[in-house]
Amino acid sequence: MPYKALFVLCCMVLSESFSITMIFPFLANMVLDFGLTDNLDEVGFYAGWIASCFNIAQFSSSFGWGWLSDKVGRKPVLIVGLAGNFLMIILFGFSKDLWYAILARSLNGFLNGNIGVVKTYLSEITDNTNAHKGFSIFGLCWGTGLIIGPSIGGFLSKPSEKIPHIFPPGSLLDQFPYLLPCIASATVTLLGLIMGIFFLQETLHIKKDKEKEEDPLVPKAKPNEIDIEEVEDEIDINNTRAICFSFFTSREIMITTLLYSLLTFHRMMLDEVFAIWAPLKPSEGGISFTSSDIGLIYAVAGASGLVSQFFIFPYFVDRFGTLTMYRWSSFISFFLNAILPVVSEIATHGTWAVWLSISAIFVLFSIINNFLFITVMVLITNSAPSKLIGSVNGFAQTWASALRSIAPTIAGYVLAWSLTNGLSFPLNHYFTFFFIALFSLVTFILTFFLDKSIDKRKKTK
Repeated sequence: MPYKALFVLCCMVLSESFSITMIFPFLANMVLDFGLTDNLDEVGFYAGWIASCFNIAQFSSSFGWGWLSDKVGRKPVLIVGLAGNFLMIILFGFSKDLWYAILARSLNGFLNGNIGVVKTYLSEITDNTNAHKGFSIFGLCWGTGLIIGPSIGGFLSKPSEKIPHIFPPGSLLDQFPYLLPCIASATVTLLGLIMGIFFLQETLHIKKDKEKEEDPLVPKAKPNEIDIEEVEDEIDINNTRAICFSFFTSREIMITTLLYSLLTFHRMMLDEVFAIWAPLKPSEGGISFTSSDIGLIYAVAGASGLVSQFFIFPYFVDRFGTLTMYRWSSFISFFLNAILPVVSEIATHGTWAVWLSISAIFVLFSIINNFLFITVMVLITNSAPSKLIGSVNGFAQTWASALRSIAPTIAGYVLAWSLTNGLSFPLNHYFTFFFIALFSLVTFILTFFLDKSIDKRKKTK
């Protein structure tokens, strides 16, 4: 395992997840400060615009960045993405009106094609024997950013109100109360950018460059077990239309893309619904959680998930294989989604019962979701012809971004309907969780259309 290169990638991934999630704790307050409205429903609407525009812009550019990385190399694309992320997150901190914030966030999403390219790079410095370990470390860094990002965003926003003796009224950070968390996020991104410029090696032409093949950062790929699709020999890397068409006609690429896209769609809907449902009273179908309670549950569950990646995941994936792990993790996710609203019935028995049950469910959720994300990243890589890995990862990221951008809106409408329709079980608040669970069931079924051979990478010619 090339740990030096892996460390550089970890810095990049951490900066990406940090910058994406850092804005969520203060987004509603930022919209209120714009002075557009005092109505909380409208605040949520405008905040949704700002949150969604990142994913919409990423949807428009992810395939292009992946294709470009196949053409000019992984390193240039990663460096441009980090530089764009650094600049746009700083500019976002200077937002004083809605349209400026939307523009800065959209440009951030458009320039942010690094996740797909990082996955591609990771696939090129690992092989069938250590890919799961490499992607587990990727998941660890991503998960760490998801935990730290919102914490920093909440703690560092409006510093002049929290520590006025350091940031007095009239100072820069008083005029721009959300600039400090953006600077913190940009600092992490800058670290990844510097590490990438000086220490990251190019992997695109590794097989054509003997010197790079011998570089310990980029080990020579081992032979694989299955034949590559004929499309690799027939498709010109410069012909983006032909490349896209080949993806739509490849069953493996389309199914693994669906598995990834539906997984991100499901996860985004669950997070959106839980944040709204949990504070409701038990009589309304909720569990009376405060925002602090919700944060604590996510922190405990997140920590459990990170630990499981190293001590539980390797054993199961070695024993059962990647595809089987994804399949049964999807089924368990379906079950956990379906039983989650039952906690509102338990709430009548006391606080300890609620905490015990919700903690158990969310710890399992975190472990299972980590299993799902790691295995689907490996499956996408294994579905790709070797010279189109970057394009395939960009293609998958494109559709994941598209579904992620509409997930909060759909989840909000479904939850609002289920809470206000006056109908009984299963069309009351249970319906929302059954609706979300349905997507886990769909991914479970889709896995039966993949051959077990996808556990291994395609043979390079």
